[in-house]
Amino acid sequence: MAPVKLTSKTGFCFGVRRAVTMAEAALDKKKPICSLGSIIHNRQVVEELSRKGLKVIRDVRALKGNMVVISSHGISPKVARSILDKGVKIVDTTCPFVLNAQKITRRLSEGGYKVLIVGDARHPEVRALVDFAPGNAIVVKNKEDVKALKLSHNDRVGIISQTTQSTSNFLDVVKEISAYKPKELRVINTICNDAEERQGAAREIAKVVDLMLVVGGKDSANTKRLFEVCKAISNNTHLIETEKQLKNEWFRSGKVVGITSGASTPDWIIKKIVDKIKQKGVV
Repeated sequence: MAPVKLTSKTGFCFGVRRAVTMAEAALDKKKPICSLGSIIHNRQVVEELSRKGLKVIRDVRALKGNMVVISSHGISPKVARSILDKGVKIVDTTCPFVLNAQKITRRLSEGGYKVLIVGDARHPEVRALVDFAPGNAIVVKNKEDVKALKLSHNDRVGIISQTTQSTSNFLDVVKEISAYKPKELRVINTICNDAEERQGAAREIAKVVDLMLVVGGKDSANTKRLFEVCKAISNNTHLIETEKQLKNEWFRSGKVVGITSGASTPDWIIKKIVDKIKQKGVV
């Protein structure tokens, strides 16, 4: 019977575990509390916190009560000010790696650099980062986006990354920007250690299995990045959120199954998936 191989990096990362722990501690105070957006990108965990009383709102204008939880992806300075102006206490679960990227973005902008952020412009982390460099930030997804930029040799450019980016994509953008020969170029790698280690571990497992499962939220940037990394190695790679999405046709006796997970995926979801695979007689 075929084995299931889990990567060395599964389950919550440090930042997500910290955010969930802080939210649960706030809920223990039994006061009205909500979160501005999902505190992490995992629907099952957010639903569990909601059952415990953490209501998700999408707009500051919907704030009720005297306490709000900020997501691990962070918020912009403007949003933070608007919350404090309402006299609402902030429980800030922003990941320390994201906080570091925010500080660097502000420092580069105040230093007169045009700040290039490598990432997804729609992601809440990136939207917040843009506001730390008002008027000075440009978001590029990949090296192809760089080709559409109008940069001159007189530009002073600082490049940072969304914390969940792949190193290879980040370096591709850096190389493309370097070709413009700006007057000054500062490159600061703000990809978090967990993201790099998780991608590396997934890459190694994907090389030696017949079927690769990437477990995580469909809205999770780091999960999507893991899927891209694994898919580039094994075409037989699938992204799922729970055991309910497993399909019988994926499994054949004797096949080796690899499993990795996004940083917002709890251990209990991974266990349910492994148990379901065992029930199918694959292992």
